[in-house]
Order: sequence, then C-alpha cells, then structure tokens
Amino acid sequence: MKPAVARRSRSLKFAITPMIDIVFLLIIFFLVATHFVKSETLETVNLPEASQAEDPETISPRRMTITILSDGSYLLAGRKLPWSELEAILLQVEKPRTADDPEQEVRIRGDAAVEYRFIKPILETCAKANLRKVSFTVVPGTGE
Repeated sequence: MKPAVARRSRSLKFAITPMIDIVFLLIIFFLVATHFVKSETLETVNLPEASQAEDPETISPRRMTITILSDGSYLLAGRKLPWSELEAILLQVEKPRTADDPEQEVRIRGDAAVEYRFIKPILETCAKANLRKVSFTVVPGTGE
C-alpha cells in the first residue's frame, strides 16, 4: 500500500493581517501628526503682508510657533500662556547635541495689529537663549 501524501498547492499564500495592522497604525500616526501641525494655526490671525515673503511651509522637526493675538496675548501649541511662562519655555530650549541635529526654530505668527512691544521681548529672549533661527509668518504681498 502507498502512503498518503498531502498535495501541495503551487500558489503562494500571504498573511495580510499584519500588513493591514501596519497600514492602520500608519494612518493613525499621520492623522495625529497632522492634527498637531494644524493646531498651531487654528487661531485666526490677520497676518501682515510682505513684498519678499518666502514659502513658510518648510517643515522643521524642531519648530516652535508662537502666535501673538491682536490683544497681545501669546499662544504656544494652542495654549494661551502668560509672558513669564513663555519666557521660561524659551530659555529652557535644548541645544542640539551633535552637529547633525537641527537647530531649534522659533516662528512668530503675529497679528498685523500687534504692537512691537509684544514682539520685542520674544526677540530679546531668543537672543539670550542663543536661538538664532527666528522667523516671522507673513502673507506674500502684491509688491505694489
């Protein structure tokens, strides 16, 4: 008598369950990441115009966006902060550990009606903390 031999299928079978899990995790990661990026621009601010504006959409992994509302209040990551707390945060920013690490970038998103007396302390504190990458978010003007 001949022993029973199981027939082998010539087709390959893939286990797609782990792949689906990974895809769902990636989707969730990108949804959460875009939520945090958008949360810093949620507050409507009438940005000033500049004739020579560069594209502000360059993403830095170490960017801090400070929003200054028309009443002079400060927002950081969607939270309203008093000046003393914001100053402490700026002074405690970690320096890059190696030459390959990117520098901390501070982006000021101020309303066009904000007086300079609300912007000056940010610039002075950045200078004290040795933060050299400071920029302003503006709307490209018509150049007239």
